[in-house]
Amino acid sequence: MAEPSPTARRRMRRFLDHLADTGNVSAACRLAKLDRRTAYQWRGADADFRRQWQEALDAAVDALEAEARRRAVEGVEHPHFHQGQVAGTVKRYSDALLMFLLRAHRPERFRERNSETPPATEGDSDDAEQAARATLERRFDRLAAGGNAEDDPDRAERGGGDPPAA
Repeated sequence: MAEPSPTARRRMRRFLDHLADTGNVSAACRLAKLDRRTAYQWRGADADFRRQWQEALDAAVDALEAEARRRAVEGVEHPHFHQGQVAGTVKRYSDALLMFLLRAHRPERFRERNSETPPATEGDSDDAEQAARATLERRFDRLAAGGNAEDDPDRAERGGGDPPAA
């Protein structure tokens, strides 16, 4: 691509600024008064613009993550009503956002533990290891909850002997 004109550079900068603010290509184009096709043509033809586009999207996602963290940790004030009138506010925290953040940043510790091991898919090189880890985690969870090591549904599924007598 030939070097963009100063006017095109200004339009690119405006678009990228709006993209960083909104995280939405269509909205950024509207705000920058730029046709979406033009933005995508620039992205396809200009490696530097493509890199800046990705950086703008990353900045938008960083802002979302910061807001999720704020709502999860600092909470959000919600009006409290009494007899149809606002009587004050109540601070609410988002446990769901907190779990999403923990899973995103510490997946090895906070991932969901299903009762079943997900089915193997072609191309997964660690299927056996993942299945073994999932089985061990379920067993540890049962033991930590005060369960009996012999009360192992995984063992019955594998044909590992009769269930314990009552």
